[in-house]
Amino acid sequence: MTVGADFPARLHAWLDRHHPGSEPIALAYSGGGDSHALLCIAAEWARARGSELHALTVDHDLRPDSGAEARRAVDAARRLGARAELLCWRGDKPEHGLQAAARQARHALLAETCRARHITQLLLAHTRDDQAETVWMRLQAGAGWRGLAAMAERVASPVWPQGRGVEILRPLLDLRRTDLRDYLTATGERWIDDPSNQDRRYARIRARQRLGTLEMAGLKTERLAVLARDLGAIDRNERLIAAAIAREAVRFHPWGGAQLDVGRLSRTAPVIRRRLIETLALAISGRAAPARRSGLDGLVEQVLHQGPGSAAGVQTMRWRGGSWMFRDPGAVLGRVDHPGSKSLDVQPGTAQVWDGRYEIETSLVNIIAEPLGKGYRRDGARCDLETIPGPARTGLLALRCDGEVLAIAGVRHDSGVRIAPLMEQRFHSRLLCEPAFQPGLEHPAPA
Repeated sequence: MTVGADFPARLHAWLDRHHPGSEPIALAYSGGGDSHALLCIAAEWARARGSELHALTVDHDLRPDSGAEARRAVDAARRLGARAELLCWRGDKPEHGLQAAARQARHALLAETCRARHITQLLLAHTRDDQAETVWMRLQAGAGWRGLAAMAERVASPVWPQGRGVEILRPLLDLRRTDLRDYLTATGERWIDDPSNQDRRYARIRARQRLGTLEMAGLKTERLAVLARDLGAIDRNERLIAAAIAREAVRFHPWGGAQLDVGRLSRTAPVIRRRLIETLALAISGRAAPARRSGLDGLVEQVLHQGPGSAAGVQTMRWRGGSWMFRDPGAVLGRVDHPGSKSLDVQPGTAQVWDGRYEIETSLVNIIAEPLGKGYRRDGARCDLETIPGPARTGLLALRCDGEVLAIAGVRHDSGVRIAPLMEQRFHSRLLCEPAFQPGLEHPAPA
């Protein structure tokens, strides 16, 4: 895509393909040239289709003037007809890894706001230059080919659980920053220049300046962006194949575990099999990020040989003639490695997530969410628990009131409680980039 007289129309067509209907849509808006160009065109598109456009501006509170600049951005967004909101990253900032922490905080604020406004898609104004910078930074860090695929046009929100059900759209990846600024200049629009874009303390700014030098030596931004695009296509195909295999080889159960067809997995290409198992472990463990390579290597071997063991936040075992994967109960009960695995005071009327695995809503008060543990012996639920592998039972979500068990995930439910396992939804959103996927669809049971 290059900027020309038909540029707005082509971007409108892109948005029509990826956002059908008239549902509200959000845009991460800083007021800079890239996001301002996207806002100008998206606002016109939204008005024509009767959609509501939300412009979300994040103040990272890293500079004395950041608040005033963020308020200017909000005013600019409102002038263009968007529903503008100012989001603030408050609290202490880390001394090390500030850029990564800021990115995490920004995505969490954006995702939480989208969910609160019932918005499922968030526009980001990343350009071809941003793509090239990302590729260069990952090359320097020694990333593999998947890392060099860099940013995709469509992807599930990178934060969990805040981003559940939220999809990222990047319509400007084929455009240069200069193209967007030329468009704004031609239309008489002004944008805000962020002084942080010259601060060499940040790795991205150093990469940006270095790429400017390398361009003169022949390493063109376009070549890095094309590399990312081509690898991204391979990555997407790999995910789609893994999702298709999963429909034959994986069966999710309402309590949050999965039964595996190991025979089908053993006949699958190793790279696809590893991708499937990696994504499955991430979903079932509830972790915010995938496990390290060493843990995944051990897990793949466990699955293929159907041996019992724990790795990557999950446990595998052979049980009643089938192969199973479920949350590592030791991590939930004894070696707590996830903040969500602790007890949670459930607030009535709000959706909360426990252990990255279950979404809870209730109208009741004085409800505690915690692991079922080993002490539960209620006869009324014993038969239901018998359908679940023994070790998995202790790590199940239990809702208690004054010590009495009111509900158990996938087993027992009180009329005033909703427990939604998130594992299947997360699994499919990671592979298919379709956060709106509805869990509970029937899939063929493993042999």
